[in-house]
Amino acid sequence: MKMRTRIAFSLFIFIILSERNSMAMAQNTSTIQVNVGVILDLDTWNGKMGFSCINMALSDFYASNPHYRTRLVLNSRDSKSDVVGAAAAGSLSLS
Repeated sequence: MKMRTRIAFSLFIFIILSERNSMAMAQNTSTIQVNVGVILDLDTWNGKMGFSCINMALSDFYASNPHYRTRLVLNSRDSKSDVVGAAAAGSLSLS
């Protein structure tokens, strides 16, 4: 009789811990989006290639690390070949 009680108790504990673990896993499915500004000269080959590389790097990172809850959202702006204007736009978006 003692052996049956131990087996039943062990089975009960196992079921409780399994349910607790599955409920904890279900709660971590939401993602947090973080907006990131990218200011590039999109009229040039370097700007277009740079933006494509950033997008590919993000895609590769999240494909390799699907457990990360934060997701970067890229907001691109064209500097229109104006370095000073691009720097000013970046500093204005920070404040």
